[in-house]
This record gives sequence, C-alpha cells and structure tokens, in this order.
Amino acid sequence: MFQSLLPSSMSDPVDSIETQTLGVVPTSGGDQGDNGELTVMTSDNVSISVQKELLLNNSNNQFGGKLTDLQARGTILVSESSQTFNLLLAVLLNQDPVLHQPSPPIISDLFSCLTKYGISLDGRFSQQTPFYNFVLSSAASFPLDTFALVCKYDMEELASESSRYLLTIPLTQLTDEHCATMGPLYFRRLILLHNTHNEGLKGLLRAPPNAHGPNGLCGAASEEGHFNKLWNSAVGELWWDGPGSIPVSMLQAKLEPLVDQLQCEDCRYQMRERIQRLLVEWTTVVFAEL
Repeated sequence: MFQSLLPSSMSDPVDSIETQTLGVVPTSGGDQGDNGELTVMTSDNVSISVQKELLLNNSNNQFGGKLTDLQARGTILVSESSQTFNLLLAVLLNQDPVLHQPSPPIISDLFSCLTKYGISLDGRFSQQTPFYNFVLSSAASFPLDTFALVCKYDMEELASESSRYLLTIPLTQLTDEHCATMGPLYFRRLILLHNTHNEGLKGLLRAPPNAHGPNGLCGAASEEGHFNKLWNSAVGELWWDGPGSIPVSMLQAKLEPLVDQLQCEDCRYQMRERIQRLLVEWTTVVFAEL
C-alpha cells in the first residue's frame, strides 16, 4: 500500500524513561563553552549527545526554532525516533548509513525531519554521497513508493535513476496517493516514459524474421506464410499484454517456443537470430531513464 509513504508513528509512551546516551557527535572543533554539548531526547526515550554547532551550522531556522534561546548546554525534545535522528546526524556528517535498512517509511521520516529542521536536501543525496545508494536500495524493493517520495522533494538524480525500476511495472498499479505525492510534473514524465517504452518495443516487434532462400524442405509460399503467422501471433499477444511492462526474461520466454514449432532448420535459424537480436535491442530500451 502506498500509505507506507506516510511518516511512521512515534513510539507509544512508556511509564518510566530509560535513556541511552549515545556518543557525542564529533565536529571540526571550536570553543566548547560557546558551542558545547547538547542532549537531544527522542520520542523513544533515547538521549543523543551532539554538538550544538553541528545543528546550527546546517540549519536555516535554528533547528526548527528549538535552538533559539537555548544556552550553551541543555536538552531539547524532538518528536522523531532515535533511528530517524541518527540518520539525520549521518546526513549532516556525510556518513554511510550502513546499519540502517532502507524503506519508504524510514526515508519519508528522514526527508520530513530534514525539512522540518531547516536542513537543505540539496547536494546531500547526490551520486557522490552515501545516502544516494541508501535511497536507491529502497527503490529496488519499493519502486513506486520510493519514486513518488523522491519526486515529492524534487530529487532529479534519484527520480531518474529510480525510474528504471518502474519500466516493468504496469501503470495500473499507481494509486491516487502515488500520483498526488509525485505531483503532476513527474506523473506526466512517467507517463511519457512508459509510452515511449511501449512504442519502442512495438517498433522492434514489427519486423518479422528474415526469410531464407528456397531449400529442399522449405520455400513454398505456404511455408513462408506459416513462418510469418507464428511471429505475428506472438507479437499480437505481446501488444495485448502491454509491451512496455514486459521484462527481457518474459519476452524471451514468450518467443523462444516459436523455434520448436518450425520444421525447417533454416527457418529455425532465422527465428533464433531474430529473437536474439530483439532481446539485445530490448535490453537497451529497458534501461532507459526518466
């Protein structure tokens, strides 16, 4: 369900607070008296020690207004879980989030958290950053949810790369939530990508296998008609099923049985050649991007 894009709920309240203090996040230095250690208390009752200047230097709204009047040392409460807040710190420090399993809810919470605290997303999720592959890992498992999410935040690089996972997914799987989240611009681009994809395969399928010269077994008009009829019948089924969403493996599975329906070795050879050429050409089309 696309509702997984909505931020995950906070942990249920507990009767007693048991906090775990994580290590102080290192900074480039500075006067501890002026930019000292700060304690952040998360929604799941974990206290995280971090340098105040790390948050202030990366925020354009004094960390959501939480650091406006705070003294050099103090405690702030945040509505995010410790997992989300630690991911935020990893983004600020450009650290690899290797200990976290990516999913649309986690990424949605992270994007929302960064935006809420005035931290720009520009450049923090580019190809040169560890979080680029973090988001793409989610796209491989949750292509529609992840694509809609990166589109919502206008992440062009990630939208283009993650769109490759959508080429074999029928557009009928799009929900109203997907469309609303990605917005009209990216929705239109996705439709155009699929249309181009469909027309690409149709163009590849139009040309039947090459005929061979007469031989002792084959060459009559009736045999050539049977040869073309097999191809056209298979092509018709592919068009009906929606060619743009068919993966290379399925295309191969649908066409290769045609070879066994031919008696003439020359016909079988031409059919194999045509199928192989089609698969190679379709592979290049399949990996087209938004």
